[in-house]
Amino acid sequence: MKYSDLIEMALKGRSVNSMARAWGVPQPTLARYMQGNRLPDYDLALKIATEAGVEPGEAFVALAEEQRNMKSKNFKLQRGFVQTPLLLTMTASSAFLLMIYIM
Repeated sequence: MKYSDLIEMALKGRSVNSMARAWGVPQPTLARYMQGNRLPDYDLALKIATEAGVEPGEAFVALAEEQRNMKSKNFKLQRGFVQTPLLLTMTASSAFLLMIYIM
């Protein structure tokens, strides 16, 4: 289960704005949780689980899986950014060497 699905269950058709106020969270923050861009802290996660009628353990498993996925995505992005300058440097060096060879 995605954590955004759990939040959707907790909303029970109510607006994100009204639930954000009820949970004491800024509306943009709750929207980011629903989009999967951020994850709630444990206190809010417990409130969401209770409101959704889901066992807290199940909610925390979903939260842990989402966090693991986010870390994996961030790690892959960081690796890509680290490798990109190296690739550009190698390409520039190769081009320079090629120009010297041709001349």
